[in-house]
Amino acid sequence: MKIVLASKSPRRKEVLEKHGYDVIIDVSNVDENSAKKKDVKELVMELAKLKAQTVAKRHKDTIIVAADTLVYFERKELGQPKDAHEAEEMIRRLIGKTHEVYSGICIINTSNSEVMQDFDLSKVKLKKVSDETLREYIASGQYKGKAGAYNINDPEFENFIDNVKGSYFNVMGLPIEKVEKMIDKAVAKVK
Repeated sequence: MKIVLASKSPRRKEVLEKHGYDVIIDVSNVDENSAKKKDVKELVMELAKLKAQTVAKRHKDTIIVAADTLVYFERKELGQPKDAHEAEEMIRRLIGKTHEVYSGICIINTSNSEVMQDFDLSKVKLKKVSDETLREYIASGQYKGKAGAYNINDPEFENFIDNVKGSYFNVMGLPIEKVEKMIDKAVAKVK
């Protein structure tokens, strides 16, 4: 069965392809402000479900994979920074501390309309780095379009990572360990 990724994230596509999936991209363009959950786990799952359901309407006999990832620190969501100044502020707040990365997952098998949902949580601790290292990272522009102002997979960000508890792939935006099991289960129900 075809895998349709309801996301424009190149990192999610890369993770799926590196794990052997042939992926088609179909961006949902849902209004992420339409989800009104207070609990972060429920919010990321609701957003992933909205994305998956929107894309599922456009595909027959496929597996839809959708995810939503939030960086969470001191009980607040850290979204994508608007500019370099905001990116630097975000990373300064995270340096030397541990923050959480939540991903909601939704898989829909459009051949039988089965919907599966789950979430994953990883904890990331950043090292203390010099002002110069931080400024170089911001100047690279790698923070753009990334929740929490970073992508753990960027070589420029390697020196910032102290440790990751939980799925490294979750921090990239797609906890592939859970996603693979969900896809296998969805495909098995069709055979």
